[in-house]
Amino acid sequence: MKDRSFTSMVDIVAKGFYEVMEEGRSLDQVSSHWIKQNPDWNSFTKGFFAESLMEVVRWWRLLETSVNITLGAKSKDSYRLMVLTCFLVKAKDERVNEFFQPSLRDDILKYNQQIKDNRAIAESIPDWLDSLAACELGDSWSNEIKALNSLPPIILRANTLKTTRSDLFKRLAGEGFQVGNLDYPDALILNKRADIFKSKTFFEGLFEVQDASSQGVAPFLQVEPGMRVVDACAGNGGKTLHIASLMKNKGKILALDNADWKLEELMKRATRAGVSIIEPRPITTTKVVKRLKDKADRLLLDVPCSGLGVLRRNPDSKWRLNPEKIQEIKVLQAYILDKYSQMVKSGGKMVYSTCSILPSENQQQVKSFLSRAGGSFVLEEEKSISPALSGFDGFYMARMMKVK
Repeated sequence: MKDRSFTSMVDIVAKGFYEVMEEGRSLDQVSSHWIKQNPDWNSFTKGFFAESLMEVVRWWRLLETSVNITLGAKSKDSYRLMVLTCFLVKAKDERVNEFFQPSLRDDILKYNQQIKDNRAIAESIPDWLDSLAACELGDSWSNEIKALNSLPPIILRANTLKTTRSDLFKRLAGEGFQVGNLDYPDALILNKRADIFKSKTFFEGLFEVQDASSQGVAPFLQVEPGMRVVDACAGNGGKTLHIASLMKNKGKILALDNADWKLEELMKRATRAGVSIIEPRPITTTKVVKRLKDKADRLLLDVPCSGLGVLRRNPDSKWRLNPEKIQEIKVLQAYILDKYSQMVKSGGKMVYSTCSILPSENQQQVKSFLSRAGGSFVLEEEKSISPALSGFDGFYMARMMKVK
């Protein structure tokens, strides 16, 4: 007899899967929608749904190929079969056995063994992306994509304006969360996945969820209390808040972004974190940047990128990327470097960072910028973080000083 709750979950995951892949909705949006539609779900069920939806989106190409579905034959029913196939092949969940005819089950398992050496299908990525990454990264790409297809860990950053890592550890442990320390000054890892946003410490602003690699960017900027810092691509402010804590909430941070709603979210987070030195400034015209020429002690350019270093968290992004989009992103990165770097004062420093692992978005962009800058900037240090070697997100950062 089939487990009714499991059957229901399969059906809902399939609906969400269809919405992401066929209707172009974001994974986060769809996941949030279905969780809100099922208020009776407990924390475990919410987590199981969110992770299951993430995994089927991650493995879409492999699943589609495994069940031998052509593009013209896609339907909502075929998405249900792909979900069941994911539970069979990836989760090895025995509950799905009764949903398959034995012959179909055996054929799917046999096929997954046969295509192990076809990296693009086995690792579920577009052919063009596999070729591009292999060209830029060489032999290391195989290990990187394996790491990027794993479930991301949940990493916390203690808000040192309100607590210490050791005190946060004790508070979370007291609430029943299983946490551990990492080799990062303010980082904790959830050893057992749980709804950390239900913690009292979250509402008190004692931590932010931020991957360990991302936590390396703000210290790399070498900020000090009292400085005038510009975060020119602030988004919803994870790194901005980290910078504020390193500045001990003294000085000024100008948070720029072209999306008002992101800055609004940043300010909500800042209030919870007890940060008062952030001034949001929407980039409505080029005048916003021009008025800040030679004003910044420090400048963070956490630029738009392909996001290949964070595919574990955003697996839907690989299905929306294409070679033309990558090229557009690289043109934008160069533009931001050229125009926004003018905000740095003489003797000041800027950090260019991405969550990509492609050298063409990272080292090559910095090298080209330095050449165009004609000696006005010098490279102090650059750092690449490999998902395969670190176990965390892929990141790149380069710190440059303005010398004239």
